[in-house]
Amino acid sequence: MPVKRLTAAKSRLAHPERAALALAMAQDTVAAARDIDHAVVVAVVVVTNDRTARADIADMDARVVIIPDLPDTGLNAALTHGAAEAARRWPGAGVAAMSADLAALRPAELRAALLAVPPERRAMVADADGTGTVMLAATPGSPLAPRFGPASRAEHVRSGAWDLTAPLGPSVPGLRRDVDTLDDLQEALRLGVGPRTRDILKTPGAAGHSKGTIIARPLAYQRLTDVSHDVQPAVVPDSLYGS
Repeated sequence: MPVKRLTAAKSRLAHPERAALALAMAQDTVAAARDIDHAVVVAVVVVTNDRTARADIADMDARVVIIPDLPDTGLNAALTHGAAEAARRWPGAGVAAMSADLAALRPAELRAALLAVPPERRAMVADADGTGTVMLAATPGSPLAPRFGPASRAEHVRSGAWDLTAPLGPSVPGLRRDVDTLDDLQEALRLGVGPRTRDILKTPGAAGHSKGTIIARPLAYQRLTDVSHDVQPAVVPDSLYGS
């Protein structure tokens, strides 16, 4: 998961706590991936040069690995770097890159998407708008070959990635709901955001904005385990792809 320097993150999100909100959404996204059973997700790799993000995310769990963004030349370079490091640490495992602004992501949604990746293929899931990408996965031995950016869904499909969006249908709304604007945030709140995002929105002055009011008490956020986005690599064991 490449996490931008927080001062530059989420530039389209006109919110008074934009940097804190970007970090909170990344933490909730990491937590959702981390809470998936070890047979599906071995580790979550976060690629960032932001000191605050490194410190706060590193404290979350031993399965969360923080590495510096050595290329420091943009999202796709950071993803390629993270995928290569994951392959070095966990040889024989697949890799999935996903947006880190998925404030309403449930572990079960991401788990279902990972399990839907066909053997010996790359696969992707589109964002709620239908033109971007929220998850790109590569099976063991396949290069991740990320093409995130404008019209990335079409770019990934054109590069050979299998589109899982229609097969998954309406079962993964939190996975598809990335948050770039206040309207996106309202929709994430309707779905139910994670605890860190919810806490930021409860801070004094954080709930209001010029287009209306962000509701600070969303629908109940149901965790599916007892422990508890840009893009995040999750390491997937080889055994998943033989079934």
